[in-house]
Amino acid sequence: MEEFESKNINENDEPLTNDVDESAVETALEGEIVEAAPKYDWKKEVREWVQAILIAVVVAFLLKSYVLTLAKVQGESMEPTLQNADRLYVNKIAYTPQKGDVVIFEPASDPGRPYIKRVIATAGDTLYIDFSTGDVYVNGEIIDEPYINEPTRLMGSYISLMMITENFSKEKPLVIEEGYFFAMGDNRNYSKDSREIGPIPVDELIGHAIFRFWPLNQLGTVDYDYEN
Repeated sequence: MEEFESKNINENDEPLTNDVDESAVETALEGEIVEAAPKYDWKKEVREWVQAILIAVVVAFLLKSYVLTLAKVQGESMEPTLQNADRLYVNKIAYTPQKGDVVIFEPASDPGRPYIKRVIATAGDTLYIDFSTGDVYVNGEIIDEPYINEPTRLMGSYISLMMITENFSKEKPLVIEEGYFFAMGDNRNYSKDSREIGPIPVDELIGHAIFRFWPLNQLGTVDYDYEN
């Protein structure tokens, strides 16, 4: 078997050498050694942290003021759906009341005291409550209300006055005007709501309770979808 000697060749077919310019290496190494590491700028670091914190605070403020806020339930008017001290996330932006939604509003007749109730009827709907049976009619149909604590028996002064003046009956239901909604608590006979203060102006809305985050074993939405 023939053996071949492997070698590097240049254009003149002369062996290449591995000679290295030691002075060039030394110069390069000296350059690496002489190049100093960047100095730590703690003032810049502090400025960046302060800016990040300020941005986070501003974003949180804007979210709380205009988009989302937190709410704590007080009282028993929304039992069994909501209990005292439950915590909710509330959407404050671009919301139109929908039947079955749980909302928070602050009535002009009771300022400084936000109410949390369920939307029962909205603009254009008709509403009648049969207090003998507890049935609630929206647009002439009994609505399904699995969320209530007990049948609706409490009239409230607004409905009572309408009945006295013969302006509230199955044949003459309440018509919800544009820009208003009718809301009641799920604990019907322990709730001050539209039966007492009348339909709620939409501009008194604080927001829509979109999610319960406390207690942990009750995480989830509290709305109910129904159709009339």
